[in-house]
Amino acid sequence: MSMSDLRDQAVATYRQVGPLAQQAAQQAAPLARNAGASVQQGTGTVVAWATPKVDAARSWAAPQLEQSARAISDSIAPMISAALLTAAQKVDAPKRKSRNSRTGIVAGTVLLTAAAGAGAAAIYAMLHRQNGDGMPVAPPEQDQGPADVGSSDLPNSGSGYDYDETSTSQDVNGRIV
Repeated sequence: MSMSDLRDQAVATYRQVGPLAQQAAQQAAPLARNAGASVQQGTGTVVAWATPKVDAARSWAAPQLEQSARAISDSIAPMISAALLTAAQKVDAPKRKSRNSRTGIVAGTVLLTAAAGAGAAAIYAMLHRQNGDGMPVAPPEQDQGPADVGSSDLPNSGSGYDYDETSTSQDVNGRIV
């Protein structure tokens, strides 16, 4: 069959079925309009019928749910709570022992002693400095102004201590030994 034969056959079929399809469409249009109105009317009827039944079911279900909730709270909930607490205790990291308070006191005492020893060593080194020939370094001379010169520099000047020029050793209170 050639293309032109197929086209001729399709045109012939259209001429036969076309008027029938138009007639069916014209008859269906009023039915479609009525169907929409019928569905809307039927929906209103169904809603009016179902609403009281749904409300009655909800009124019955609410106390049943409340009673079930109380029963679960009183019986099952404590068991679930206990299980959760046990699980939490098992999952929790172990508690570490806190450091002994004596350890802190001993460490503080050691640090304080070390600091005091370092300070004493620094003072000793400063007081006993030596120059290159092994002799102690003399402290720097202090300039005495006119107010510092007076009778207090003289031996037996009333300080309560005897001054002995032959002795070179003094104790910490300034007494000559």
